[in-house]
Amino acid sequence: MNLQTIQEQINKKFQGDSRRLVFWYDDKGEFINDIDRLVLDNATIHRLTGDNTLYTKFLLECEDQTNNYLIYAPFPKPADKDNHLADIVYYSRQFFTDRVSLLCSTYAIPEKYQEQLSQYGKFWKSNERIDKFIDLGIEDYNPEIIEIGLLAVIVGVKTPSLDEILKKMITSGGVELNKYLDEFEKMDLLSSFWVLCTKYYGYVEENKTFEKLVATLLVTHTANAFTGELPKSWQPFVSHKKNDVAIFVSNFMNNIYLQDRYDEIATEIGRKLKVDDFLASVPTENYFECDTFAAFDLHIIKAMAEDLVNRGAPLPEEHREMIRNRRARKHFSQTYQHHYKALDKADQLVGGIQAFSQELLEAGNADKFIQMYTTKWESIDRYYRGFYTAYDKIPGDEAWHQLRGWVENLYTNAYLLKLSIAWADTLEKVSGWHQLAGEKQWHFYQRQVAPAVKKEVTVVIISDALRYEAGVELDKRLSERANTKSEISPMISVLPSFTRLGMAALLPHQSLTINSACDVLVDGMPCLSSEQREKILKTRHPLSLVATYQAVMAMNRESVRKLMTGQELITIYHNQIDARGDHMATENEVFTAVDETVSELINLIQKLTVDKSITNYIITADHGFIYKRDKLDESDKVTLSKQSGDFINKRFILSNQSSELKGTLTYPLDYVGTQNSDVLVTVPRGVDVFKTPGGGQNFVHGGASLQEIVIPLIKVKTEKRKQNVENVEVVLTSVTRKINNLIVYLDFLQKEAVTDRLRPARIEVYFESASGDKISDREIIVADRKDQDVDNRMFKEKFIFRNQKYSKDEKYDLVMKDVGSDMEVARHEFIIDIAFADDFGF
Repeated sequence: MNLQTIQEQINKKFQGDSRRLVFWYDDKGEFINDIDRLVLDNATIHRLTGDNTLYTKFLLECEDQTNNYLIYAPFPKPADKDNHLADIVYYSRQFFTDRVSLLCSTYAIPEKYQEQLSQYGKFWKSNERIDKFIDLGIEDYNPEIIEIGLLAVIVGVKTPSLDEILKKMITSGGVELNKYLDEFEKMDLLSSFWVLCTKYYGYVEENKTFEKLVATLLVTHTANAFTGELPKSWQPFVSHKKNDVAIFVSNFMNNIYLQDRYDEIATEIGRKLKVDDFLASVPTENYFECDTFAAFDLHIIKAMAEDLVNRGAPLPEEHREMIRNRRARKHFSQTYQHHYKALDKADQLVGGIQAFSQELLEAGNADKFIQMYTTKWESIDRYYRGFYTAYDKIPGDEAWHQLRGWVENLYTNAYLLKLSIAWADTLEKVSGWHQLAGEKQWHFYQRQVAPAVKKEVTVVIISDALRYEAGVELDKRLSERANTKSEISPMISVLPSFTRLGMAALLPHQSLTINSACDVLVDGMPCLSSEQREKILKTRHPLSLVATYQAVMAMNRESVRKLMTGQELITIYHNQIDARGDHMATENEVFTAVDETVSELINLIQKLTVDKSITNYIITADHGFIYKRDKLDESDKVTLSKQSGDFINKRFILSNQSSELKGTLTYPLDYVGTQNSDVLVTVPRGVDVFKTPGGGQNFVHGGASLQEIVIPLIKVKTEKRKQNVENVEVVLTSVTRKINNLIVYLDFLQKEAVTDRLRPARIEVYFESASGDKISDREIIVADRKDQDVDNRMFKEKFIFRNQKYSKDEKYDLVMKDVGSDMEVARHEFIIDIAFADDFGF
């Protein structure tokens, strides 16, 4: 420190109106020859010689009680017992010329901490470390915050928080051999670190290692939620600071930037603790609330899957609730989202099939079958599809192979075969295909399209193989949009239920002609290509246009307007499901294609509403389909003679002669025109197929099953002006604003039911201090309930508080944040008045 700097620092000490006395003990007398060169603005220099102590005391306390003095001593400060000026020193100030003293003086660190700071001389040798320490912005210094600050600088965090330091050490320093421990030791801070870990996390291991510390944190977090007794080998790792550890781990594992690293570390520690071995010997109910290790999820999922298979019935309601809870709120929910979805769909499937078995007995005629299928049974096909959509995203696991086999067997034998056989028995009583009740595909243009076009510009979307259950999902998704209203009803397709005839039936026509070679004509005109279909449409409605989904979606707004301006009827053909399902190499992707189709059709409607302000849409299909994952047995294939018909498909035969095949149904095609009275269609009873070469066998259509011939008729209205969509509001309903315990339960209400204009919300809730430190664990409220009953939109949440001293005079807030936007939605002030809390949380 040069003389000019010393002069500036000493003059600062004499600033102010009150009298100041400043002692400068120059231990080595380094400045004895420079002291007289100092120019002090508001003080007199007085030298101590070693034998003028009594005079100095008289001078400062008797002779001159007014003026400021710098008392310079060119020797070390004597011990108090040997220093006659000790009492004056205590009520005066001191000046130091070492690096730590300058630091305290420059940055207003109280002088009483200079001795502590001097213990870490190695730390202060680096200007970079000094700058980082000052940048921490510590305002209220105390011995503990100083040590935490030093540790923060070493590990590279920008806030003096032990939690943040430990998170950084765990994620970046290594678990088995943590590199930061060596740095602490170099700076003489290692013992301070372990003392802090004992104080705040209850880590009291005699032979301390970082790996054992991490194990203590994770095991204690588990103990906080586990019901029952943990293994004896885990007991040494259970800290008495359960609340504090639970909060630390909760904040760590749910930090979006750290959670991947947390997962890796939890896997590593879990393997060494042999978590899998332990969980194999305890009931799953004991750890329904645990989510420290991924093993909890895996064992629960496996147990629930086995339980479904063994009981052959839906899971108990408490297990269903547990699955919903884990799927929505627990740490590994995203990692195992497909597992939980597959479980949920399998559970719903068995419940639906149980109900179906009873309801099937009540379905007397064909009209009742169609009604039951469209109002109830279609959901079974949807659950089956949902199961495989999730299952296909799960890595191979023996437990899942077992569940998959059970689902396949249940769906095939308890539902699909039973339904198809019962439906075939019912169809035997129907002499003509036209006798089935409800809207017919071959009346589509006349009854649906023509009236709509008279009122307004209409877009007809025909999605190949969009079966009814997929239409139900599309209708639901559309109805959830703020600017959209959607209504679905069933329509009966032509028989055979295949593309050529189905697409033709949807066009305007006086007559449909189909021969035994499967050539289809509309009023004598071919209709295979888009150009041919547009030509047919223009004969009935000149202002008509035909386009494909791919072409429209590739257009910008200007191109869309140029193409569609002046047109009154726009027909758009979409082919995703049939394109995948009809090829053996891709037929097992058909359920993925259904999901994509639903999203693509929603996007198409949104695009046309925005780009061309079209608001009226009709969605339908040419046919449905049957799909089952397992390959057909030979016994499910009907062998044909060479003369069985003129056109043979896996699910139908066209012929001019009546078939004598057993296990089949035959109908004349005169229902689409008397000109076809000599053409007969023969279809297998049930879900059997005719033995023909080529193509896939899992995805089929053309037959008379409900899945093939019931297609959706969806009418959609959109609004040009975009409607505001908001999240549902979640409010705190508990009246109390006072916390009296380290564990507290609070009530919350989802104020409104979810609607097309009110979206579900995920709300993160936690407590924090006035300084912004989290003092509780966090809870996630999944506000997605559509129930109009207020009682069914209530949530009771449990909060665990840090075990620390709380002041009734300080402010503590309950913070509510929207998870999606990370925006605060509410804040409530609380008083925390905990009479007594010891290290055990009592």
